Amino acid sequence: MILLMKSDAPSGEGLSWQAQLPTSLVKGLCGIIAIIVAIKAAGYTPDEPQVFLHQEHFFRVLAFAALTIWTALAIGHQRRGAAAMITLSFAVFVELFLIPARDAGVPSIIAANLGIVLAWSALQLYCVSQDEAPQS
Repeated sequence: MILLMKSDAPSGEGLSWQAQLPTSLVKGLCGIIAIIVAIKAAGYTPDEPQVFLHQEHFFRVLAFAALTIWTALAIGHQRRGAAAMITLSFAVFVELFLIPARDAGVPSIIAANLGIVLAWSALQLYCVSQDEAPQS
């Protein structure tokens, strides 16, 4: 229990599987939610008048940015490039195979890619700021 409360304790190392289970469960559930939101955002077509121009693309950017950040946090933010590539492959799968019936086409793929690139850039800035921060 003390190992869980220490801030310098290694994440997951030396802990029993019972202590890691809640963390893994929460991480998995958040991932499922992020994937469902990304699929829903990819298939989003406004039925009501839009509040602002290109609202559906804005939702795709946010959904795939959130999915990229979740993937990076799930596999380790040091592997943010791999997280971006995993999310990109998922976005292409969703946009080309899972929801190909709608005629959003290329702009929806561009919106998904923009979300992934923005999230990757934010993760890059975060890691650079963590490297430059003084260790106390």
